[in-house]
Amino acid sequence: MPTNFNVAKWWKKFTTQHQVLSNISILATGTAATQALVLIVSIFTARIFSPAVFGEFALFSAIVGVFVVIATLRYDLAVVLPDTDKDARQLIRLSTRTNFIVSIAATALAFALRPIVLQIWGSQILATWIPLIGVAIFCSAQVSIWQYWYNRKRQYTVIALNRFESGAGTSFGQLGLGLAGLTSLLGLIAGNLIGLLWALFNLGRQSRETRIPPTEDTASIWEMANRYKKMPLLNLPNALIDAVRTNGIQMLIGAIALDSLGQFNLAWRILQAPIALLNGAIAQVFLERMARVKRGELTGLVRAVMKRATLFGIPPFVLLWILSPWLVPLVFGPNWAQAGLIARAIVPWLAINLIASPLSGVFVVTGRQLWILLHTIIFTAVPLLWLALSPLDFMMTLHFLSLMMAFMLLVLIFIADLAARAYDKAEAAETGKPTDQTFDDEIGNAGTNKPEQDEINED
Repeated sequence: MPTNFNVAKWWKKFTTQHQVLSNISILATGTAATQALVLIVSIFTARIFSPAVFGEFALFSAIVGVFVVIATLRYDLAVVLPDTDKDARQLIRLSTRTNFIVSIAATALAFALRPIVLQIWGSQILATWIPLIGVAIFCSAQVSIWQYWYNRKRQYTVIALNRFESGAGTSFGQLGLGLAGLTSLLGLIAGNLIGLLWALFNLGRQSRETRIPPTEDTASIWEMANRYKKMPLLNLPNALIDAVRTNGIQMLIGAIALDSLGQFNLAWRILQAPIALLNGAIAQVFLERMARVKRGELTGLVRAVMKRATLFGIPPFVLLWILSPWLVPLVFGPNWAQAGLIARAIVPWLAINLIASPLSGVFVVTGRQLWILLHTIIFTAVPLLWLALSPLDFMMTLHFLSLMMAFMLLVLIFIADLAARAYDKAEAAETGKPTDQTFDDEIGNAGTNKPEQDEINED
């Protein structure tokens, strides 16, 4: 390397030439910083709040998570699609209105269902404060709406900073309230709302452009709703199924024992932090390459991604399986010994998920969306039925659940490869070219060619 090499100039040149990777790095850096901060603060909050209290908060968050998916009817995803900003602003208005209606309805429903909450989960304090889900739903969904506006504008630094502000506000809010003596569920909920309101205020203050009034030639809100009706009709059901699976698992564990749910939630968050980073990096680079893939090349690309994900992911998971029963209680305190055992139990599930997650786009490219829909339905039904009907104790139930989920993810990997091969065979039949090409070098050096697509659409 030349002695006069200038890192700043090289980075500026690199990010100019490779805009997609630059955008990914901004979001990944923000996500990594947020997750690192949350985990560090969790070391202290885990010693202040009991596992049962964290279990109650996990239930609160799970209920919020289901409603957040519904809140905007997925019209917020469409904000990046219109050709003009005035149409995008109408989608923001539409999403905001549906968000407000759903949040109010969720609050009213929470008041009405407090006796049922008490009956199912046996927590009087959860039943008392469950109506606060409306505030959490509105803040979470509204922040998402505005983030899609900045996604449209490719202002990824704003998105990354806002995520950090939300994570920091929540973490320090919960820590501060806990240190002040509010060690019940209300302390965790109030701390969470501090972070959400802080993120909402800061992003809303910067989003004045979204509130420019519509002109006479602007399409009406109802016209925009009809133009993008596929979002609630097609996208929402899939997203809702995913939300029901993710949050339903926690709800069913909470029905077994709130303390066990708190332990499970901590283990899940610990393992999900590195997985989210690896998944994000692999998936985004894979999507960038898929935007340019030709028939006859998809199988090699899919297999290269599988190989890379395996090489990156398996060694850390092996270490987690070995160390987590000892490491988790050492870091978070002796009350969390079960979380260490749970972390070991769910390693197979999350390890295979790291390999399978980037492949979901294959079914869109190949026109095999029905395959992924059927798999998603089964992938949701099996764990919920197992948790509801298992005759085994909690830890054995969880071990079998992890193996079941890992097996179904292996099936997903197989059918993704099958879809890619079917897609490529159509090209081979027409041209006579071989279909099994190697893309290891191309994936390993992703970004060395100028991409044709430089916009990241996050979900």
